[in-house]
Amino acid sequence: MVLVAAAVGACVASPRQEASTPDGAVATPPAAAGDGSTSRAGSPSEPESREPGSSESPSGAVEPPPGQDTAGFGQLSEQVAAIRELPLQRRVRARVVGSQALADKVSELGFAETDRRETEADQRLLVALRLAPADLDLSGLLEDLYREQVRGVYVPDEKTFYVSGEPDELDSAGRVTAAHEITHALQDQSFDLQRLRRAVEDDDDASLALLALIEGDAVLTGQLWTARHLDDSEQAQAQLEAGGGGSALERAPRYLREALFFPYLRGAAFVAQLHATGGYEAVDAAFERPPDTTEQILHPEAYADDEPALKVAVPGRPGDGWSASQTYDFGEFDLVELFADLGSETAVQVSDGWGGGQVRSWTRDSDTAVGLALAFDTPADADEACSALPQWYAEVADGRSAGEGLLSGDRDVLAYACDTRGVRMGLAPNATTARRLAGIP
Repeated sequence: MVLVAAAVGACVASPRQEASTPDGAVATPPAAAGDGSTSRAGSPSEPESREPGSSESPSGAVEPPPGQDTAGFGQLSEQVAAIRELPLQRRVRARVVGSQALADKVSELGFAETDRRETEADQRLLVALRLAPADLDLSGLLEDLYREQVRGVYVPDEKTFYVSGEPDELDSAGRVTAAHEITHALQDQSFDLQRLRRAVEDDDDASLALLALIEGDAVLTGQLWTARHLDDSEQAQAQLEAGGGGSALERAPRYLREALFFPYLRGAAFVAQLHATGGYEAVDAAFERPPDTTEQILHPEAYADDEPALKVAVPGRPGDGWSASQTYDFGEFDLVELFADLGSETAVQVSDGWGGGQVRSWTRDSDTAVGLALAFDTPADADEACSALPQWYAEVADGRSAGEGLLSGDRDVLAYACDTRGVRMGLAPNATTARRLAGIP
């Protein structure tokens, strides 16, 4: 599902929320990801200083005069290419912009053509699953979040990356950001990022897994560049300059925050394990055969075993008067976040046996109905999830038993059915509709 992945895809790479955008921009990790790569864009910058003879693009980018490289991008590109062990096939184009100009670029890439009706449908689904509060403004929050958090972005269509800073000399954090973005440019030159994204654009979980590979590679390479080319004081300064937090981040519900950071944190761990066992040759091989589920990111052994997602579909429909709204894959990442209110240890334990999933939603006036179908690796895994489901609903919706396989909550009814293969759930305003969605006769 990872609804934020579509938004991320539009403005940074995927998530979150690069998966479904023609621009396919790839950004450096937000500051709160904690890898020291970037800082949030912050408040609008002062007017940028420019060297005599430099020019400014419509986006606010400053291009140095021909033959000059005052920010050192040429040398930096060579350093990153040597660390990443990918050929620098052509010069990497760079644009240094002020924080406000970068935020505007993020909005241009990710939110200028947002379908408000689809975003509203996504919002209703998140609220119904208790992954967001009822008063959430999803569209506004996502735009604020990415404008606030992103410090650098690579745009494959333009073969150009943008980084926030001063045109004459980047600070330490800006140089680390540039190293991250140069990694994306190298990935694009060798593997064609747009081609990779198009291959999974209809699979939400696979899109997030691919984004985790792309971002995890850039995070690891940025860290290696930092360790090799910045001294201790410069590294400390980069951490200080990176900062963190922000009002939009503080307002974001847990699901959106975790979806935002997943590609950078869990992606970096996944790529680090590949690198530890096979060097960058193993990482390159992953771009030739990308992970196709978040399960494979969370459990690299599942990737090594080429463990596929099981095909599963929501079995029921709500009946007359309802309009089909959204259909998404529901990956292991989503399942962990769904059960997060039971505690992280329980959520991870229950989700470890994930085998496949689908979620669908319908609307009727102000009502929303949701069907969720999950498959698990073993009967024991399915039984564990079946036991957790009513506990989850009791926690998030004050759900109370209303009969076998039925609970009545604060604003809807949950019906669920379990067998040795999986779990089926329906959320709806009444028991009859909920049972239909869960496939209960």
